[in-house]
Amino acid sequence: MATIDTRAAVRGDEPSQAREIEVEASTYEAGRDELDAHVPEGWQMLSIGVPDRADTYQPPRR
Repeated sequence: MATIDTRAAVRGDEPSQAREIEVEASTYEAGRDELDAHVPEGWQMLSIGVPDRADTYQPPRR
């Protein structure tokens, strides 16, 4: 699962449109790559989480 939002919202130029997207994959890395492929143009991932796992990945903000 990943939380995504528009780059403009991340910059504070517009209200947040944050939403979650989900995929299923056999490994964390495959899931991350699959999530990345589903991020629309002009949007970015804010966080990636794996249900029932304590650790999450926070990509750097650009």
